[in-house]
Amino acid sequence: MGNGSARDNATKPLPRRGADSTGRIPTKYGPGNPISDRLKRHQFRVRPGAPNLPIPEPQQAGTPSDEPLTTYAVRPGTPADSDHQLFEAMAEKKTDEDRRRRLLWLGVAVVALIGLVGASAALLTSHPVKTAAGPVPTAAVTTAPAPSPPPAEPTGTAPAPSAAGPDPVALVSTAGTDTAPLSTVTLFPGKSVTVNGHSYTQALTAASGCAAGATPQLAAVLAKNGCQQLFRATYGSGTTAVTVGVAVFDSAARATAAKQQAQGNLQPLAGGALPAFCHLVACRLSANSFGRYAYFTVAGYTTGKPVPTTDTSALAAGTDIAVMAFQNLVTRARNEAATAAP
Repeated sequence: MGNGSARDNATKPLPRRGADSTGRIPTKYGPGNPISDRLKRHQFRVRPGAPNLPIPEPQQAGTPSDEPLTTYAVRPGTPADSDHQLFEAMAEKKTDEDRRRRLLWLGVAVVALIGLVGASAALLTSHPVKTAAGPVPTAAVTTAPAPSPPPAEPTGTAPAPSAAGPDPVALVSTAGTDTAPLSTVTLFPGKSVTVNGHSYTQALTAASGCAAGATPQLAAVLAKNGCQQLFRATYGSGTTAVTVGVAVFDSAARATAAKQQAQGNLQPLAGGALPAFCHLVACRLSANSFGRYAYFTVAGYTTGKPVPTTDTSALAAGTDIAVMAFQNLVTRARNEAATAAP
């Protein structure tokens, strides 16, 4: 019996799924099981070929729902503002950049204008003020070709009238009594001169009309006062050169007026072995008169460099040659007085 029971137990079938019998295998996946057909909240049925969970749809604000709201992050590349707002922001940024750029250029222009005004003021104040001059000259620094005449300090004396003859100064003060020949030879005698211990060599001489040997400013002054002729000579010493010019007038009054009104300067006389000098650079100038003659000098460097305010060589050269011109005119006056004496 024991063996028969064991065989019967071995062939007895297992209980079917879902049968209400004692000892069944419980499962929620059996057919007809209502639990397997209904899904609870937040449960999802996994279907073959669709491993991804569905993306919940966002709920509108204010819509009542028992489920909690789902939040979503803004994905990169999705603008938060509208296209119109973005365009307005870009336009405003561009306007601000243009405004800053205009302000920057305006500041640069103002600084440049201030610099130009300062430079112009410095150039204007660098010109010396014209003052009255005595019979014998000194020189001053200015910029060719439009300098002002400097003051003069006497370094010589005019001839005193002789008791037995006419006054030499009076003879050379009018064209009627000043009848001696006029030329570069009589006004600038000698090829070498020594004045105040300084030696100079005559390089060139020229006789011309008054306008041809002067800058436009000085030429206008000479013409206004009736200049008749202009005699020039250039002397050199090392790298320093000086041109002296003697302008001839009808009377001493006209010569004095030309000296007092002098503007501009002589045209430096250069050529041949003598290089050009005093061309649009600072040079030493002087203006004076004796009798019916006004005489001018322009002195500078044959290197083309401007004459600095600390210069001594161009100053000495201009003063020396002006003194030479004065002494030559005095000699002319004395010779004419000696000829006119009884």
